[in-house]
Amino acid sequence: MPENHKILNTEYTLILGAEGELGRAMAREVARKGCNLVIVSTTSMDLQRFAIGLQLREDVQVDAVKLDLADMDAIQSFAETIRKRYEIRALINNITCDWSVAHHKYISEIAQEDFLTRFRGAAMVTMALLPQMRQLSASYIQHIIPFPFKKEQFSAEMQESVSKMYAFARELDDQLKDTGVIVSMVHPAPVRSLVPESEIFDGLSEEISSLTPRLIAMKAVNGMLCGDRLIIPGFRNRIHYFLNRHAISWLRSAGASFGSNLQPSV
Repeated sequence: MPENHKILNTEYTLILGAEGELGRAMAREVARKGCNLVIVSTTSMDLQRFAIGLQLREDVQVDAVKLDLADMDAIQSFAETIRKRYEIRALINNITCDWSVAHHKYISEIAQEDFLTRFRGAAMVTMALLPQMRQLSASYIQHIIPFPFKKEQFSAEMQESVSKMYAFARELDDQLKDTGVIVSMVHPAPVRSLVPESEIFDGLSEEISSLTPRLIAMKAVNGMLCGDRLIIPGFRNRIHYFLNRHAISWLRSAGASFGSNLQPSV
């Protein structure tokens, strides 16, 4: 079966951080495969209109929710509602970094809370839904984790948040490797339509111009379904990633471990 015609065998997919360009592209790709969605805005941006349009266009159920990742009570209430009302077979975490063309800002800049608060909130949602997902014959957790080719291209706060998300994803993968839960990481490099022109890296302009949010989303979702644990869209980006792993080794070394129980500190 051609890659872009894989069928997503899942009752509902939950996308955390669906308000940016890449988040919406991920939602469109999942819906195009006939999967119902719960799309979560982690900022004040409203996704209701987008949800209605996607639902009508793809003939799937799409529910839009706002969630304050700094509100522990709201997170617990949200997780309880999700467990009662939905069977979540795929959870896509896109809260680390995304771009809003409409606002010309990173999603994290629109959010009220800082990077680490957002990460901890997303980790809590993941852990709250994990017991239910482990009971299914097959389920998926995917983290969208951007990487720079130089550490300095991320602020110190974002470096810490991204490295913690990376450590969290690796611990999840290690603990769940003998279960039916497949954990994957997507490392999208900077994309022309997602970041300002000044942040495009020399030597990558040709491929970056072709790496649209839709293409990244297609590669991410299909890679997840194939069981790929590391997904790097774009041939040149893969080359740059593996050639520059020493330059981004902080992803592996800087992220503090949560220990075997994977519980994030709050």
